[in-house]
Amino acid sequence: MKMMSFHTPELPEPLGLDLAKLRGGGSCPAQFYGETHEGLGVYVRYRGGALRVHVANKPGDDALDDGQCILQTQIGTRYDGTMSLTQFCTNFGVTVNGIIPEETDPEARRNADLTGQTTYWEGYLRQITIETSRRILSEACSTFPEALLVRPVLNDAYKLERLETTTPEQIDYWNAWLINGPSALAEVSIDPEFGVLPNSDQILVAISFSLWQYPAPRYTSQKRQAEADLGRTLFVPSERGMPEDIALATDTLSLSASFPKENHVVREDLAALGEAIEKLLPATQMECINLVSGDVIDRVEHPVDPAIVEWCSYGNNRWVAVTREKPNSPWVGIRPANL
Repeated sequence: MKMMSFHTPELPEPLGLDLAKLRGGGSCPAQFYGETHEGLGVYVRYRGGALRVHVANKPGDDALDDGQCILQTQIGTRYDGTMSLTQFCTNFGVTVNGIIPEETDPEARRNADLTGQTTYWEGYLRQITIETSRRILSEACSTFPEALLVRPVLNDAYKLERLETTTPEQIDYWNAWLINGPSALAEVSIDPEFGVLPNSDQILVAISFSLWQYPAPRYTSQKRQAEADLGRTLFVPSERGMPEDIALATDTLSLSASFPKENHVVREDLAALGEAIEKLLPATQMECINLVSGDVIDRVEHPVDPAIVEWCSYGNNRWVAVTREKPNSPWVGIRPANL
C-alpha cells in the first residue's frame, strides 16, 4: 500500500463550449454557474481533484438535478479543490462570448498546475504520534542531507516575516519546509501571504503536523456514545479526557512537493523518501471486533504507527478506532491482531 503517491494531471479533450455567461470560483469546492446562448443552465464543480460539468436539458431546469454531465474527470490530486474561472476556461476549452475571461483572482498563481507540465507528490499519514513524526522528518533530512529544514517566524499580523532553520527534534510549529538546493536562507524566496515560494532549482517539501505546536489529544469521536451504549470504558488515541498516564495524541502528518514532470532525478529522490517512510509505518494486521459479542468480523492489513501498536498492547480496552456503519448497527473496535 503506497502512502506517498505521484500524480501528473492529464487534461481531457477540450469541451469547445462557448457560454453566454459564467461566474464563480472558490475552494473546496470551486463552483461555477453559467448559461449557454440557448438559455441552458451550466454547473461546474471541482473538489478532491474531480471536475464535473453539467448542462441542463432545457431552459429553467436545474443543471445538476435535471441536466446531463458532459465532462467528469479526475484531474487534480485527491485533496485539491481550488480553481479560478480563468483556469477552468483555459484548461477545459470553455469561452464566454468568444473569449477566455481575464484572470481576476490574485491567488490563482498558487493553484495547482493542471496542464500536465507539473508532477505532484503527496501523502497524508493518519494517526501519527509526535515521536513517529519526528522519525519521519529525520528520514526526510537523511534523504536530502544538504537540505534546509525551516520553520516560519510570523509577525504581529500573523504573516510570514522570515524563516529560521530547525531540526526534527526542535521543531515546534505546525508547518515546516524541507528545501533542497539552497546553501543559505538568503537564497530562499518567501511571500508574507503564501509562505515559501517554489523555485525550479530547488526541491521544496511542505510538511504539516499540528501536534508539533499543540501536543495534546484534541479530538472526540463516536467513542463516548459507544461507551454509553456498551456500559464499558474504551480508550482510543487522541481522545480528550483520558487519564494523563495513558493519553496518546495523534494527528495527520502531511507531506507534499511538486516538480517539472521531466525531472526524473527529483522523482527518484522523492520515491526513495516515500519508501523510507513506508518502512517506518509497517503494514500491520488489524482485527475488526464486534464489541458486543467479541467476535472477529474482519481482518485487514494497514500501515500503523508502531507507537500505537505498542500502546494498544498494554490493555484490551485500547483500540485504534471505535466505529459503526449505521446508527443501529453494532459497535466495532479495531486493534492490532495477536496482542
